[in-house]
Amino acid sequence: MQDTKMLTDRILWPITLAIFAVAGSWVFKCVTPFIALSVAAAVTMDRRRGALVVFGAWVANQAMGYGLSGYPVDAYSIGWGAAIGGGAMLSFVAARMIAGRGAALPKVAAGFAGAFVAYEGSLYLVALAFGGLHTFTSEIVLGILANDALWLVVLLGAHTALASASPRLFGQRLRLA
Repeated sequence: MQDTKMLTDRILWPITLAIFAVAGSWVFKCVTPFIALSVAAAVTMDRRRGALVVFGAWVANQAMGYGLSGYPVDAYSIGWGAAIGGGAMLSFVAARMIAGRGAALPKVAAGFAGAFVAYEGSLYLVALAFGGLHTFTSEIVLGILANDALWLVVLLGAHTALASASPRLFGQRLRLA
């Protein structure tokens, strides 16, 4: 019994979260909501599993981009792919440091804000150094903010529903109220 709980508690929600991220990336043409994914992983699972889910989603995103969407295989494209992966991991670290696992809603919101700044800030620095500042218009950045905020609501809603239906399989619900 304990081994089964340990297995599902450690694997089932991370797999579910990863499926959401990869499916979202596929549906929205590789616009993976890394900020939302990072925050959801930071507040619903331990540090190692959360980091692995974020990293795995980035790998899947890159595989889909280069394998299915025909991203150009050149230094600029690969560099930006690496920068996005680094930004995703920084956003996870920020969310984890600010909100932590099992955080209540105000800390989740603060974790989201910190993750957004870490992700977008790190990519902005890369754009300053290597080009690509044209992707940092207020319209684009606010679109990313809105997209990831919506995705975070969906991901945490899914976790709440799954944890409510089967806490043995998906862990405890977050204290969002």
